Amino acid sequence: MTKTLTARRRWVAVLAGGFCGTITRYLLSLLIQGWLGKGWPFDILLINLIGALLLACVTTLADATFLVGPTRRLFINVGFLGAYTTFSSLALGDVLLLAGQHWLPAILYLACSLFGGIGAVVLGDLLGRAILRAGKHAATPNAKKQEASQLGDKTVLPDHVDIDDDVLLPEYDRKGLL
Repeated sequence: MTKTLTARRRWVAVLAGGFCGTITRYLLSLLIQGWLGKGWPFDILLINLIGALLLACVTTLADATFLVGPTRRLFINVGFLGAYTTFSSLALGDVLLLAGQHWLPAILYLACSLFGGIGAVVLGDLLGRAILRAGKHAATPNAKKQEASQLGDKTVLPDHVDIDDDVLLPEYDRKGLL
C-alpha cells in the first residue's frame, strides 16, 4: 500500500513550520541585535548562515531517509527554514548599507553572506554525512532502491522512522480517523 501525503497535511506542515521559523527568526534577531547592535546586519547574516547549515544537514538526512520523512521535510525545510532564512532580508541589509554610503561594509556583508552561505551548506552536508555514519545508516543507494522496490514504492523505505508520517497531525475523513 502506497501512502501519499494529503494536500491538507502538506499545507499544515508548511504553515506550522513557517510560523515557528518566523517566530524563531524574530526572537533570535532581537537577541543578536541586543548583543551586537544594529549598525551592521549581523543578525541577518548569522540567521541565514545557520539556516543554510541546517538546510543542508536536514536535506542530507532526508535524502538518506534517516529520521526525516515527507511531512517532517516539508515542516523543516520548506516551512521552518523557508521562513527562518530569507533572501529578501539579505538584500535589504545590503541595500540599507549602500544607501548609507557604507560601501566597504556592504561589500563585506555581501561577500560574507555568499561565501559563508556556501561554506555553511558544505559544513551542513558534512555534518549530515557524519550523523549518518555515526548512526550506521549509510546504506548503498542500490540496497535502498532494492528495499523500496520490494515495497512497491520508490520513495518510502521500510526502515524509515517516519514511514506513516503521523507525527504532526492525524488524517481524518468524513467517517473519522483514517
